[in-house]
Amino acid sequence: MPRSTRSSVVKGTMILIVGNIIVKIIGAFFKLPLANIIGADGMGLYNSSFTVYDIFLVLSTSGYTLAISKMVSTCYAYGKDGEALEILRITRNLLAVIGLAFSVIMFAGARIFAGLIGNTRSFYCILMLSPAVLLVSIMCSYRGYYQGTNDMIPTTVSQVIEAVVRLVVGLAASAYLKYKGFGMEIVAAGALAGITLGEFSSTFTLAMLHKFKRRGKRIRRINAARPARILKTLFATSIPIGISGIIISVINIIDNSILMHRLQYIGCSEQEANTLNGAFNMAYTVFSLPITVVMAVTTSVFPILSYAHACGNKVRIQKLVMASLRIIMIVSTATAAIFLSLSKPIVSIIYFGQPRDATIAAPLLILMSPAAILISIAVMTGRVLQAVDKLLVPSRSTIIGGSICLVINWYLIGNPKIGIYGVPIGICICYFIVSALNIIEIKRCGIKLKLKEIMMKPLLPSLVLAISLAVVYYMTYRTLGLIYATVLSLAVGLILYLTVLFTTKTIEKEDLDMIPGGKKIIKILEKLHFIDTKGTIKTY
Repeated sequence: MPRSTRSSVVKGTMILIVGNIIVKIIGAFFKLPLANIIGADGMGLYNSSFTVYDIFLVLSTSGYTLAISKMVSTCYAYGKDGEALEILRITRNLLAVIGLAFSVIMFAGARIFAGLIGNTRSFYCILMLSPAVLLVSIMCSYRGYYQGTNDMIPTTVSQVIEAVVRLVVGLAASAYLKYKGFGMEIVAAGALAGITLGEFSSTFTLAMLHKFKRRGKRIRRINAARPARILKTLFATSIPIGISGIIISVINIIDNSILMHRLQYIGCSEQEANTLNGAFNMAYTVFSLPITVVMAVTTSVFPILSYAHACGNKVRIQKLVMASLRIIMIVSTATAAIFLSLSKPIVSIIYFGQPRDATIAAPLLILMSPAAILISIAVMTGRVLQAVDKLLVPSRSTIIGGSICLVINWYLIGNPKIGIYGVPIGICICYFIVSALNIIEIKRCGIKLKLKEIMMKPLLPSLVLAISLAVVYYMTYRTLGLIYATVLSLAVGLILYLTVLFTTKTIEKEDLDMIPGGKKIIKILEKLHFIDTKGTIKTY
């Protein structure tokens, strides 16, 4: 990849990661206070309606963003800038029609879908979310286009605006409706009004930014046969990619239905089952926060891998895959260690307004901690396979892993001694299977993976992190209290973790150089004498 292109990719990735972190922080300021306002019961309604929303969203958008990104990046690799803009115009119009159709179906069938998932009280929440399907459909065409050009600014700006509107409208509406004495079904729907208005704001922002960027530019006209070819390529690329997303959403909606029905089977009322579902959603909200970095890496590396594959640069693909997997393993193992050792204090601090629900969520987060590693590997390996045109393989892996997960959840949740705690166990098993199948296929593609180096090296620093977090917290809890003991243990644990990380050469200078802002990180580490001026990571 040329130096200028590589610089653009690094800059774009940095913008995307920073943007995602900002969005996650804003999202935390939305969902975490929201949980304190509406409790596990409201979060159960929120989560149940989202399972219905997700299935319609993936049916109308899944695979299209990545497919458009792949098509646009290929056009730019061959200097066909005009065709890239035509791809955006055609796909935007198509997705608007598809999104409108699914929005109408979701709105008209809201009561039926609420009954199917075993949570009839989610009816108003489903109604409130239905217009968002149309908006996201249009939005994904813009995001796919700009990701393909490595211009992450429009996507990042729109995501931040969406998050801010969701925060302000969602919290204000839910707090007001609760204050006025409305039932939890209406209060939760008020929170979801923030989602729909946020999607509108994001789509409008992208459209305006695109109009501004196009000012003064002319699109080269192409012959009438070209749109048909563009659509053919779009469907040929998006359907295999999208199948995985569709499968995940179908599995999620079946899983949610299994969760509600099996909890009622072992003696819970519908509202009690909904509250347990909400507690799991509270745990998963905390779980998903650190995964932002991993998801940003997988999103940003996809067009780079696609570019390298289009150019036939096998050496570049090999280096990118190894570096990406090393980075996500380092992040995900540290995440798992933090959840394993500090789930109870973290959940108690975040959900201070719902202490009863927090006691249910904390053990769920502990059981979910290994999934931080497994989900990261599954997503990254899936993106690698899609970038090298093995589009159906991740879908096949997801079908197998997801099907086994449903069977396990049916058995575990229906066991009165396990109940809701069977859900994180099923998630871990599911993504272990998906990761293993993807890795096998990557090796068949001729990409050499040094699995011992990638997976075993981060375990020692993470073990040190987990032990130090637990020891410091339980030694200082009685003296310092919940918040200060948690903060101190995180500070001490992360210092020890970084020390072991570099002394064992778990991360290499080449990896740091590839990630966004890597050069600045290297300079800081040189000043701290972790790395010498020649770029060698020191051991002690």
